[in-house]
Amino acid sequence: MAKVPAPDTRMPFERILENGLFFSRWLMAPFYVGLVVALGILLVVFVEELIEALPHVIGSGAEQAILTVLTLIDLSLAGNLVLIVIFSGYENFVSKINL
Repeated sequence: MAKVPAPDTRMPFERILENGLFFSRWLMAPFYVGLVVALGILLVVFVEELIEALPHVIGSGAEQAILTVLTLIDLSLAGNLVLIVIFSGYENFVSKINL
């Protein structure tokens, strides 16, 4: 037997306001697209740093090698943070990701 939905007892203004607030979550979607672009930018910088460092591997000191590795780790962690913000923000505030 089909369940009959309860009647909506909200005032018209309240219903419009709540619907507007609920649908405004889609205003965040372009921010997440921009963060995907930022993730691509971090990838380009990471590859540039790696390519720049490779010819200097032989003959560089330990300090320089550590600084290079730490720079690459820093870029990787920044990329991970951007990815976490994209997924968690989109899932929590916009829509569930359905793959």
